[in-house]
Amino acid sequence: MTRFALIIDDDPDFRELLSGLLSAHGYSCTESEGLQDIACNSGRLEADLILVDYELGDFTGDDVLNYLRERNVEAGIILMSACHSSEMGTMVDRGRRGGLNMLGQLGKPFDLKHLASMLNNLKLHHNPLTVGELDDALSQQQLHLVYQPKIDLGCGKLTGAEALVRWQHPLRGMVMPNQFITLAERSHRIDQLTWQVLDQGFRQQTLWRKQGLNLNLALNLSPELLRTRDMLKNLDALASEHDIDPHSITLELTESCGIDCLTYARHLLNAIRERGYRLALDDFGTGFSSMMQLYNLPFDELKIDQCFVGRSDSHPEARAITRTIVELGQRLNLAVVGEGIETSEQRDYLRDTQCNIGQGYLFARPLAVEAFNAWHHQPPIAVSELAAPKAATRHVNI
Repeated sequence: MTRFALIIDDDPDFRELLSGLLSAHGYSCTESEGLQDIACNSGRLEADLILVDYELGDFTGDDVLNYLRERNVEAGIILMSACHSSEMGTMVDRGRRGGLNMLGQLGKPFDLKHLASMLNNLKLHHNPLTVGELDDALSQQQLHLVYQPKIDLGCGKLTGAEALVRWQHPLRGMVMPNQFITLAERSHRIDQLTWQVLDQGFRQQTLWRKQGLNLNLALNLSPELLRTRDMLKNLDALASEHDIDPHSITLELTESCGIDCLTYARHLLNAIRERGYRLALDDFGTGFSSMMQLYNLPFDELKIDQCFVGRSDSHPEARAITRTIVELGQRLNLAVVGEGIETSEQRDYLRDTQCNIGQGYLFARPLAVEAFNAWHHQPPIAVSELAAPKAATRHVNI
């Protein structure tokens, strides 16, 4: 079967060289000079593999990756550059968190064996996940949670954690949510998946409480659950089974979750809040229904999407939007959480805006329970620095 590759690089000689190498691996190649070219010819994105150079004249590989994310591209992506590998690694991680299938990075000049290894990995994972595999995952407990710490930006105290689902596939290895959540939604398994996530999260919260670790645990709530009968009854039963205090749980809904009946959703979410649960609007600022949902639904917390936080130390527009969201939350008496903090400059800027809570790779990646417990006893310097007087932190001006 013919596989298709798109090479995005402004050097025609390099494109020709790479095209020849990929052809030897069975790829039919299309070449592009940069973002303008693919934006005007979006049909080229229908590829199995996309290779993106980081330096593209007026645009960067970051611009291209943002465009690919906006177009929900599912191809395997390799980022190429002659710049320092740590910068490349940061870009690859950011792409993965944005839902892209990042295969890795390729330096210039590149290692042919490394390229061949990434191509082989793509070939092994090329077959899409099936509903049968997802059913096996749900029935055989292949799904598990990892936990990312949430930090009080005012004092550096660990205040909570966000639970994130992972799939340990027996053949494919670790499968990330962006690879199976859509399948679960399309196949009407998202309710079952969400209940498993809530069950695991509640169980872990009970264990932490017994160990003397009192945290607020954030769990993602699928909007599909709001459409099911007996949702509140089942939630009450699960909380009773695990002896959960609802005040220790935050349920997060993404702003792009597509709630189609705000009146009914408001009734249901009010009932959830009356039980003591906190409600958070996740990924705020990335969808078209933000203000309508914020106006109509009873949230306690706003989470600033990482696409703004992650650029707040380098893009004035992102800084301005981040500050505006924080101020909006303050005016509405909502707690505000900044997601995707990667640098101390981003952390300090959020602190200066009086954003309440922060989470991101600067503090910790999502951790298995054992690693989370160890992290709690010895947090990194990026956390302990928050305990210093505010005047001692670095400031980023807009």
